[in-house]
Amino acid sequence: MGKKKSRPVEEVDGSPNMSPMIDCCFLLLIFFVVNATAMTVAKDASISMPSAVSCSDLEDANGCIVVNVYADTDKMPQKAADKYLQTYKRSDVVWGVSDGESTKGFSQDEAQLLTDFITKQKEFYKGKNLEDKDIRIYLRGDVATPWERTAAAIRCAAAAGVSNMVFGTLPAR
Repeated sequence: MGKKKSRPVEEVDGSPNMSPMIDCCFLLLIFFVVNATAMTVAKDASISMPSAVSCSDLEDANGCIVVNVYADTDKMPQKAADKYLQTYKRSDVVWGVSDGESTKGFSQDEAQLLTDFITKQKEFYKGKNLEDKDIRIYLRGDVATPWERTAAAIRCAAAAGVSNMVFGTLPAR
C-alpha cells in the first residue's frame, strides 16, 4: 500500500466576525435616535414667535404640555395662515394642542375643553412617574396674539393644576 498524501493544514483565524455586532450597533443607534426625537416639542409653523432679550433653550421636553396660542388669520403671514387652516379646517381656533397622536384646536368658547386636555396630559405624565414640579405648560404664542388668549390659556392650566409655565420665545436678534 502506498502512503497517503497528507493535506496541508489550513490556518484558522481565531478573531470573531465583527459584521453582526456592527449591524446590531447600527440598529440600536437608529432606535435611540428615533425615540430621542420623539421627545422633542412639536413646533407649529403657523406661529411667529416673539423675540426675547435673554432666553435659553428648553433642555428637557419630557413633561411638557405644548399649547400654541394663535393670532387671527388676517394678522398671520399668508403661508402661516394657509398652514393653520390646513391643520384645523376652521378659522375660530385660538389654542392648538397635540397629544403626540392627533392635533386638536379649541375656540375661545371651548376653554373647558382645553382645561380637560391639560388635565388628561397631566395624568398621562404622572403615569410615567413624573412629579408635579416636572410637568409644565410650554406656551407658544404668536407675536400678534392678543394677551387675553394667552391669559385664558394660563387660567386653563391653573384650573388643571399645572402651575409650572414655560413661555416660548426666539433668541434676541
